[in-house]
Amino acid sequence: MQRGLKVAASAAVAIAMAAIAGCSSGGDTAAEGQDPATATGTLRVVVPNFPANNEGQAVFQGIVDIFHKTYPQMKVEPDFVPYDNLNEKISTSLAAGKNYDVVSAGIGWVQPLADLGAIQSLTKLGVKTEDLEKSVYPAFVPPMKYNDELYAVPIVANPRLLAYSKSAFAAAGLDPNKAPQSLTELREDAKKLTTRDAKGQITRTGFDFWAPASNYRQQFVAFMGAKGGQMFTPDGQPAFNGQAGIDALQLIHDMVGVDKSSTYGYQNSAKTALVTTGEAAMGFASPYVDCSTKGQGIGAKCKDLVYFNLKDAKEVMYVGGRVASVGDGTKYPQAALAFIRAMQDPTSQEAISKLDVGVPISSNAGDSAFVKSNPAGSFAWKNLDKSVFEYGGATFLDFRAKFGPSLDEVILGRKSPQDVLKELDTLARK
Repeated sequence: MQRGLKVAASAAVAIAMAAIAGCSSGGDTAAEGQDPATATGTLRVVVPNFPANNEGQAVFQGIVDIFHKTYPQMKVEPDFVPYDNLNEKISTSLAAGKNYDVVSAGIGWVQPLADLGAIQSLTKLGVKTEDLEKSVYPAFVPPMKYNDELYAVPIVANPRLLAYSKSAFAAAGLDPNKAPQSLTELREDAKKLTTRDAKGQITRTGFDFWAPASNYRQQFVAFMGAKGGQMFTPDGQPAFNGQAGIDALQLIHDMVGVDKSSTYGYQNSAKTALVTTGEAAMGFASPYVDCSTKGQGIGAKCKDLVYFNLKDAKEVMYVGGRVASVGDGTKYPQAALAFIRAMQDPTSQEAISKLDVGVPISSNAGDSAFVKSNPAGSFAWKNLDKSVFEYGGATFLDFRAKFGPSLDEVILGRKSPQDVLKELDTLARK
């Protein structure tokens, strides 16, 4: 039983879903029997972290315009919500018997939403795994599956790549043309790159994890991935409680608590990656950096930045992303698929990437002017085949809420990585 989402929906979900199941067959037949050119109805779409301002509305309208080329008479009703409210929105809609027709969410949401009954199998709607593997990097396909069937498709990727300052490397006596080749080397470089004033206070961080307090999950996944580990197995079983996870978590503690080459939980007022502002010599960064002269001071530093991946047992890049699914019980499954295809359109992917600070997911997007125009995005897109993800199983969202604070216990030196990962493993298996 998936707890995080299902508890919010309570017993009313079961009643509502039974009602949807009881009437869906006739409704689907009637809706699907219409010619798309003359089909009518209203498609309800929930879109998290999609700004409801003029820019966000313009991007969404662009998707609707593409959809209307196939379904010109169908209306589209968007619901823009923050990710923090997505659980509540979906659960409330299910309880009311008015599930969304199209559900957009993050990569880690696929299995929980499928287990909840909020989204339906795309495999049963005719979407083939082999076709998806041809259009996106194959690494993105397993996170889209639940019980060996596709339940979502990726729309854009949100990588957290790494960068370092060539001038900072040179000043520290490091080769500015050589990125760290192992996690041990990364740690040693971070110590050399950290600068302090006469009182010992950091004036430039050696390595920026770009994470607020209690939110080092993604960084842990990246370090563990470089060690050859993974969060969960493809069938949803916890896999982080192994030597790779222990070593990764110990390293983060050592860099923060022992070397003090990184300040725990520190972010600047704009919450910008410190390496892009010059406040850090090396660290995690966004896949988009404005290198124009209007880039709020960041543009001047772009030529000084070199992008790289974590390397150790494997070369990896942490990636999140936006996905899209067909709501379970919808009367318009084919129209919902058409709307998802509109979201996958190259024009839509670029527009959404700008909003999400991401990169297009299509395997042929590398030749686009959008990808080529930004060195960070270009690097990120070229390295999507090295992606590692944070996802795993039906209970993942409930587990994730407890994961970050638990990692803090190790990072701050209160518990050992062995003890914390064992506790988390037990929690993940409940």
